[in-house]
Amino acid sequence: VGADLRVTGTRTSPVAFNEHLTTSYSEIPGVTSVSKAYRAGGNVGNAYVGNSFSLLAVEAAKFPYISWYRDNFSSQPLTGIMRTLQSGVNAETIDIPEGAQKLSVWANAKEFYPNMFMRMVIQDSEGTPKTVSLGRMQPPGWALLDADIPDGLMWPLSLISVQIFEPIFGPSNRTGTLLLDNIHAEFNDGREPQILDDFEGNNEWIPLATSMISTDTVGITKQAQHGGRQAGVFSFGVDTDQGVRGFYRSPSGGPIPAVASASFARTNGVEVGQSIIVNMTGRLLPVRIMDTVDYFPTMNPTENGFLLVDLDNALRYLNSITSVSKVWPNELFVSENPGSEEEVRRLAKRLAPSNDMIQDRAALLESIRLDPLITAGWKAMALLAMGVILFAASLGYVTYLLSFSAQSSSEMGFLQVLGMSKRQMGWLLSAEHLAVAALGLVIGTLAGFAMSNMMVSALAVTEDGEPVAPPLILTTNWAIMGPIYFALVVIFTGALIWTARATSSVELNELSRGERG
Repeated sequence: VGADLRVTGTRTSPVAFNEHLTTSYSEIPGVTSVSKAYRAGGNVGNAYVGNSFSLLAVEAAKFPYISWYRDNFSSQPLTGIMRTLQSGVNAETIDIPEGAQKLSVWANAKEFYPNMFMRMVIQDSEGTPKTVSLGRMQPPGWALLDADIPDGLMWPLSLISVQIFEPIFGPSNRTGTLLLDNIHAEFNDGREPQILDDFEGNNEWIPLATSMISTDTVGITKQAQHGGRQAGVFSFGVDTDQGVRGFYRSPSGGPIPAVASASFARTNGVEVGQSIIVNMTGRLLPVRIMDTVDYFPTMNPTENGFLLVDLDNALRYLNSITSVSKVWPNELFVSENPGSEEEVRRLAKRLAPSNDMIQDRAALLESIRLDPLITAGWKAMALLAMGVILFAASLGYVTYLLSFSAQSSSEMGFLQVLGMSKRQMGWLLSAEHLAVAALGLVIGTLAGFAMSNMMVSALAVTEDGEPVAPPLILTTNWAIMGPIYFALVVIFTGALIWTARATSSVELNELSRGERG
């Protein structure tokens, strides 16, 4: 489940999974926090023949306080893993001044591309991306291209990507170079245009991934500027991603930080610090492997493994590629106050289109607890095993002491003749036989742990015979085992006291005549 409650399988669309839906779950009495997530499948390499994997994008800032985690999942705690997903240089966004009506840019293509269009992608305060077209590329020479900022977006807005688009699928037969200068916002109220990027400073743009070996570059040139000392230069190859080439402003200053499962790294031959391009929902996503984990809640590490990324980083990039099919969160993780599970589950099912979309941890644990095979079988077997432990251990130790008492009376008598007192003989017997008892308890306990591991590992398999993930952890209920150990110690001590008294009450005159021994 990954949290107290998880909502899965929701159609990925801004209508069904907007802030109103998140607020609806947050307002359920007993709910303490709600976190969005996006789950999908992807491929490393070609979309049809590459290694497949699973991707989970989470709200890295909120997820550690909602989900559960185990120490054996990774070398870092969950908070450390989530901080890794947020790592990077945190590049500044290009904010669009409020009230602006147009976005404009001076463009100069080195060749004429009659079917190429200039586009920009803007993002509002709710994270909704919007692609606007600045029109068809003009013949070589500086030309001003502009587009109206659409209504309905929530201010403030930011510019996240500049693109060129050709209505083709797959590679183009055209390569080229595009010069850009003075990206600016225009107003209709008489205010002067405001420069958003004049390319006079350091270049913080990053080319979009168009193939596994993309050759596109973006930089600065002083050779053919429109105004000022420098201009931006974008060189592109034949490859496109759904007809799109371009560059974007990355919040992390580069590829999206990702955490991979150890199985993903092993299958694809990648290491920590390495950057790769993966295919997600038909779009290429550049990621940099920042760390690895063995397991993660709700993710299966078997076969080709999985990737973890930050939700905002992933959606911002994926949604900047196309203006048609957007990607939105399709899961919710919900945390609850203790004791409110029933009420939260009841109200959550009312909000969900189907009860199958609600996965509740408390309900799953309760179904396991009420399983008749567990309650009527294993619990009864556990009680029977406790009785067998007490009976077998007590019988074995008492029998051993009786045999010792019957065979060692002569030795005890000789020790008395040599001058040992009954107290000294009692300490001698205690040192000898309690050590035997303690050694037996230690060996028996270790053997019990080993046998439990063998039994559980044989049963903890899936329907395909594969080990369950994550692996089960054996826990000992010391509230039950503690009294059993205490009872054994009492029985052993009592039997030893009786043995000490029996062996020390030897008649020396009988021993001297050989009537005992």
